[in-house]
Amino acid sequence: MQAVGMEPQVLIDILVGAKTGVIYNFNTDHRGDLVVTSYALKEAGLPSNMAGAVVQLEDVEETEDGDFIWKFNPDVKLIRPFKVHGTMELFEVPDENIHYEATNWFNVEAENAGHEKIQAWMADYIAKHPDLDRIPREDIPDDIANMAASFDDWRSAYFDFLYRPTKAQRKELRTARYEVEPK
Repeated sequence: MQAVGMEPQVLIDILVGAKTGVIYNFNTDHRGDLVVTSYALKEAGLPSNMAGAVVQLEDVEETEDGDFIWKFNPDVKLIRPFKVHGTMELFEVPDENIHYEATNWFNVEAENAGHEKIQAWMADYIAKHPDLDRIPREDIPDDIANMAASFDDWRSAYFDFLYRPTKAQRKELRTARYEVEPK
Protein backbone atom coordinates (compact mmCIF):
# COMPACT_ATOMS: atom_id res chain seq x y z
CA MET A 1 0.00 0.00 0.00
CA GLN A 2 1.15 3.54 -0.64
CA ALA A 3 2.37 5.48 2.41
CA VAL A 4 3.51 8.99 3.22
CA GLY A 5 5.52 10.39 6.11
CA MET A 6 4.81 13.45 8.21
CA GLU A 7 5.91 15.14 11.40
CA PRO A 8 4.96 13.10 14.49
CA GLN A 9 2.61 15.77 15.88
CA VAL A 10 0.80 16.00 12.54
CA LEU A 11 0.28 12.22 12.60
CA ILE A 12 -1.16 12.50 16.13
CA ASP A 13 -3.48 15.30 14.96
CA ILE A 14 -4.77 13.04 12.18
CA LEU A 15 -5.26 10.09 14.56
CA VAL A 16 -7.35 12.15 16.97
CA GLY A 17 -9.39 13.68 14.15
CA ALA A 18 -8.11 17.23 14.55
CA LYS A 19 -6.49 17.43 11.11
CA THR A 20 -7.77 16.29 7.72
CA GLY A 21 -5.08 17.75 5.50
CA VAL A 22 -1.33 18.03 5.23
CA ILE A 23 0.79 20.39 3.15
CA TYR A 24 3.55 18.87 1.04
CA ASN A 25 5.85 20.38 -1.55
CA PHE A 26 4.96 17.64 -4.05
CA ASN A 27 1.83 16.46 -5.82
CA THR A 28 0.46 12.98 -6.43
CA ASP A 29 -2.11 11.38 -8.68
CA HIS A 30 -2.76 8.74 -6.00
CA ARG A 31 -6.24 8.68 -4.46
CA GLY A 32 -7.68 6.20 -1.99
CA ASP A 33 -6.06 4.20 0.80
CA LEU A 34 -2.88 5.74 2.17
CA VAL A 35 -0.84 4.72 5.21
CA VAL A 36 0.16 7.75 7.25
CA THR A 37 3.46 7.50 9.10
CA SER A 38 5.69 9.59 11.33
CA TYR A 39 9.12 10.77 10.31
CA ALA A 40 12.17 9.78 12.31
CA LEU A 41 12.10 13.03 14.26
CA LYS A 42 13.15 12.58 17.86
CA GLU A 43 10.54 14.51 19.83
CA ALA A 44 9.92 13.49 23.44
CA GLY A 45 6.59 11.72 23.91
CA LEU A 46 5.85 11.43 20.17
CA PRO A 47 6.10 8.44 17.82
CA SER A 48 9.09 8.06 15.52
CA ASN A 49 9.36 5.92 12.36
CA MET A 50 5.85 4.55 12.94
CA ALA A 51 3.03 3.63 10.58
CA GLY A 52 -0.12 4.68 12.43
CA ALA A 53 -3.29 4.60 10.34
CA VAL A 54 -4.89 4.23 6.94
CA VAL A 55 -6.73 7.25 5.58
CA GLN A 56 -8.48 7.98 2.32
CA LEU A 57 -6.65 10.56 0.24
CA GLU A 58 -9.57 12.30 -1.47
CA ASP A 59 -8.02 15.30 -3.17
CA VAL A 60 -4.85 17.32 -3.64
CA GLU A 61 -5.02 21.07 -4.27
CA GLU A 62 -2.17 23.34 -5.25
CA THR A 63 -1.69 26.45 -3.14
CA GLU A 64 -0.73 29.90 -4.43
CA ASP A 65 2.87 29.42 -3.32
CA GLY A 66 3.28 26.11 -5.18
CA ASP A 67 2.76 23.68 -2.29
CA PHE A 68 0.03 21.04 -2.24
CA ILE A 69 -2.68 20.40 0.35
CA TRP A 70 -3.41 16.68 0.62
CA LYS A 71 -7.01 16.30 1.83
CA PHE A 72 -8.02 13.21 3.80
CA ASN A 73 -11.42 11.81 4.65
CA PRO A 74 -11.84 12.27 8.43
CA ASP A 75 -12.62 8.53 8.85
CA VAL A 76 -9.29 7.25 10.16
CA LYS A 77 -8.66 3.50 10.36
CA LEU A 78 -6.16 2.86 13.15
CA ILE A 79 -3.65 0.10 12.47
CA ARG A 80 -1.28 -1.80 14.73
CA PRO A 81 1.87 0.34 14.68
CA PHE A 82 4.84 -0.96 12.74
CA LYS A 83 8.28 0.40 11.92
CA VAL A 84 8.80 2.31 8.69
CA HIS A 85 11.68 4.14 7.11
CA GLY A 86 9.74 6.72 5.17
CA THR A 87 11.01 9.27 2.73
CA MET A 88 9.88 12.72 1.72
CA GLU A 89 7.86 11.10 -1.10
CA LEU A 90 5.24 8.40 -1.44
CA PHE A 91 6.64 4.98 -0.62
CA GLU A 92 5.36 1.41 -0.39
CA VAL A 93 4.68 -0.61 2.74
CA PRO A 94 3.87 -4.33 2.57
CA ASP A 95 0.14 -5.03 2.81
CA GLU A 96 0.85 -7.90 5.23
CA ASN A 97 2.11 -5.35 7.78
CA ILE A 98 -1.27 -3.63 7.92
CA HIS A 99 -3.51 -4.95 10.71
CA TYR A 100 -6.60 -2.86 11.43
CA GLU A 101 -7.64 -2.25 15.02
CA ALA A 102 -11.20 -2.83 16.22
CA THR A 103 -11.66 0.92 16.68
CA ASN A 104 -9.58 4.10 16.62
CA TRP A 105 -8.23 3.96 20.18
CA PHE A 106 -6.52 7.30 19.61
CA ASN A 107 -9.80 9.18 19.05
CA VAL A 108 -11.53 9.93 22.37
CA GLU A 109 -15.07 9.48 21.04
CA ALA A 110 -14.26 6.20 19.30
CA GLU A 111 -12.33 4.94 22.33
CA ASN A 112 -15.20 5.80 24.69
CA ALA A 113 -17.70 4.05 22.41
CA GLY A 114 -15.48 0.94 22.37
CA HIS A 115 -15.16 0.89 26.16
CA GLU A 116 -18.92 1.43 26.55
CA LYS A 117 -19.63 -1.57 24.34
CA ILE A 118 -17.22 -3.77 26.32
CA GLN A 119 -18.47 -2.48 29.69
CA ALA A 120 -22.14 -2.98 28.74
CA TRP A 121 -21.49 -6.61 27.80
CA MET A 122 -19.48 -7.16 31.01
CA ALA A 123 -22.18 -5.59 33.21
CA ASP A 124 -24.84 -7.78 31.63
CA TYR A 125 -22.71 -10.90 32.06
CA ILE A 126 -21.84 -10.11 35.70
CA ALA A 127 -25.52 -9.43 36.49
CA LYS A 128 -26.32 -12.94 35.23
CA HIS A 129 -23.32 -14.54 36.99
CA PRO A 130 -22.82 -12.59 40.26
CA ASP A 131 -20.86 -15.43 41.89
CA LEU A 132 -17.95 -15.31 39.41
CA ASP A 133 -14.84 -13.23 40.08
CA ARG A 134 -13.44 -13.65 36.55
CA ILE A 135 -15.21 -14.02 33.21
CA PRO A 136 -14.16 -17.26 31.48
CA ARG A 137 -12.71 -16.55 28.04
CA GLU A 138 -14.97 -19.11 26.37
CA ASP A 139 -18.01 -17.08 27.48
CA ILE A 140 -16.79 -13.83 25.90
CA PRO A 141 -18.11 -13.24 22.34
CA ASP A 142 -15.29 -12.92 19.84
CA ASP A 143 -16.19 -9.33 18.87
CA ILE A 144 -15.98 -8.21 22.51
CA ALA A 145 -12.80 -10.19 23.18
CA ASN A 146 -11.16 -8.90 20.01
CA MET A 147 -12.02 -5.31 20.87
CA ALA A 148 -10.69 -5.62 24.42
CA ALA A 149 -7.50 -7.36 23.29
CA SER A 150 -7.07 -4.76 20.54
CA PHE A 151 -7.10 -1.98 23.15
CA ASP A 152 -4.36 -3.50 25.29
CA ASP A 153 -2.26 -4.83 22.38
CA TRP A 154 -2.39 -1.56 20.44
CA ARG A 155 -1.29 0.48 23.46
CA SER A 156 1.63 -1.86 24.08
CA ALA A 157 2.73 -1.69 20.42
CA TYR A 158 2.34 2.10 20.30
CA PHE A 159 4.49 2.53 23.41
CA ASP A 160 7.44 0.91 21.61
CA PHE A 161 7.52 3.78 19.07
CA LEU A 162 7.50 6.67 21.53
CA TYR A 163 10.73 8.59 21.78
CA ARG A 164 11.48 9.31 25.43
CA PRO A 165 7.94 8.67 26.69
CA THR A 166 6.69 10.78 29.57
CA LYS A 167 6.12 9.28 33.00
CA ALA A 168 2.34 9.45 32.42
CA GLN A 169 2.69 7.67 29.05
CA ARG A 170 4.80 4.91 30.63
CA LYS A 171 2.20 4.34 33.33
CA GLU A 172 -0.86 4.56 31.08
CA LEU A 173 0.36 2.58 28.08
CA ARG A 174 2.01 -0.24 30.00
CA THR A 175 -1.04 -0.99 32.14
CA ALA A 176 -3.36 -3.61 30.68
CA ARG A 177 -7.02 -2.82 31.14
CA TYR A 178 -8.73 -6.01 30.03
CA GLU A 179 -6.17 -8.82 30.00
CA VAL A 180 -8.15 -11.06 27.66
CA GLU A 181 -6.76 -14.56 27.45
CA PRO A 182 -6.47 -16.21 24.03
CA LYS A 183 -9.30 -18.59 23.16
